[in-house]
Amino acid sequence: MSLKDLSIRPFAPGDAEQLDLFREQYWDANLEAPHGYVAQGVETAIAEKDGKIVGALTATKVVIFDFIQQQSASATDRMAAVLMLERTLAYVAQQGGFTDAYIAVPSHLTDYIEIVKRCGYAETVQGCTVFRRPLRKEIVPYLGDARDAAGKIE
Repeated sequence: MSLKDLSIRPFAPGDAEQLDLFREQYWDANLEAPHGYVAQGVETAIAEKDGKIVGALTATKVVIFDFIQQQSASATDRMAAVLMLERTLAYVAQQGGFTDAYIAVPSHLTDYIEIVKRCGYAETVQGCTVFRRPLRKEIVPYLGDARDAAGKIE
């Protein structure tokens, strides 16, 4: 099959049953659609060949929080700051139709993970690697692995 054999179209209400069956048969992964296939901040596109669904891709408007902190500040001040900042930006995101908020926490920061859970976050995408692709020009280039063990730019 090549790209020329596929057609792309928007989700139609009659697609839900077929897509639900696809999700249930997707090996042992948990492919939830917590906001449905189409809603404010949610869009699904359907790929077809010869009138049959080949696949669907659902995109949701999400916000990802990255907290930068002064290490010498007290733990109480840092916790209050991150909570106030997160709630403020989450409110703005909700007003813009965003559906979810994500925060990435290194697995060795177990105390911070527990704090994040108490603030309403739940673990998701277990056993997966989360990748990033910018959708617009970056002001500051993503550094990826360009840092040494101390976190300094190489």
